[in-house]
Amino acid sequence: MPRLPPRSLAIVLALGWLAACGHDAAAPVDATSDAPVACNPVAQSGCRVREKCTWVVDLDATATMSAIGHIGCAPDGTIEDAAACNDAVAAGSTGTDNCRRGEICVTGKCKPICDPQLLAGAGACATNYACSIYSDIFNSAGNSVAGVCEPSCDPLTQALNAGAAPTAACGSPDPAQPAGACVASVGFRSFHCAPTSTALYANVDRAAPFTDAQGNAYSNGCAPGFIPFYFEDASGAMKTLCTGMCAPLKVDQTIASQPGHENDNRGDKAALGKLPTDGEPAKAKATCDAGIKGSTVSAPHGQDCRFLWFPLAKGDPTKPVQSPFNDTLGVCFAYEKFVTVTVPGMAQKQAEKSCADLPAGPTTDPFGSAKDNGCYPLAESIGARTAPHRASSFRLANGAGVAVRHIFD
Repeated sequence: MPRLPPRSLAIVLALGWLAACGHDAAAPVDATSDAPVACNPVAQSGCRVREKCTWVVDLDATATMSAIGHIGCAPDGTIEDAAACNDAVAAGSTGTDNCRRGEICVTGKCKPICDPQLLAGAGACATNYACSIYSDIFNSAGNSVAGVCEPSCDPLTQALNAGAAPTAACGSPDPAQPAGACVASVGFRSFHCAPTSTALYANVDRAAPFTDAQGNAYSNGCAPGFIPFYFEDASGAMKTLCTGMCAPLKVDQTIASQPGHENDNRGDKAALGKLPTDGEPAKAKATCDAGIKGSTVSAPHGQDCRFLWFPLAKGDPTKPVQSPFNDTLGVCFAYEKFVTVTVPGMAQKQAEKSCADLPAGPTTDPFGSAKDNGCYPLAESIGARTAPHRASSFRLANGAGVAVRHIFD
């Protein structure tokens, strides 16, 4: 099992780097002063000529302690984008890498520095790339103020979105032993590749992900094709679980009663998906069937593949998160584990029902309808809710921008 030094999970705030650094990017820099200068790693402002604004490692990580660093100015490097570089370490390299300004060395390659809040324009990543937040880079006062551009990818097939010929398993030399996993960026607005290892392949649906010392799950702490998503309460103890990503289908009790559609709640068998040690994506590998993206729970229908908008909106279709994956990506939902429904006349709350047991809607039933439980696409669900809202007790392990682990030792 890999050794994980303690990390503080980086959650991006909308305030951005200026509030975190307390520096005005427009303020002039005193070229004659030797005092430390606050700088902007995305805009590359605030440093002198022939300097770059970067992450400076002050103290290297050990088996029991995280690396310590700061955002600051350093001599500009010479290594260009995508070329091999030397990772910054405090011992022997004065804490900085040898990449050109605007780039940082991650996993041995120079990569562009980016603003995790932007999808286009200055500070955003190029087409087919997404801004990844690393737990031990550009962290200021507990907040990540910049990220690193990593190749974007398909969360179901795990393939790179690089031009006309996506590369399997996040560009791994051997797709059956992936070295990268496709994980969500800020707000599920995109997906990008992050490092993984063979020790993570068993972290599938409803297994525990790798975490930092504080128990915060790394977004690449699950097997490729799975992400840390739900908090669940087991015997009074909070725990984060890995969740399978799946291809959802519209379903309700009427659809599920039709021949050939009995298992539509588990996802689309025609969609391509990839399990961690598969050599290539295949049909019927993007469903929540047991042993695929799901696990052996939720009888008699098996786990539901719920549309992504449902958990991101905390079950309220009037408050969706603006993700382009709302209607194209799903997560495996062990509905029987969520005891959230208040039924009149019953003292104890009841477990959620499968989409295969819910009417299309609208309904006043306390369990709600298929349309307001993430069993339908968002566009068909808005305005459908008539039952009392009770889904706010769903707790998600993912935040606005869960950080990835740099390297699994």
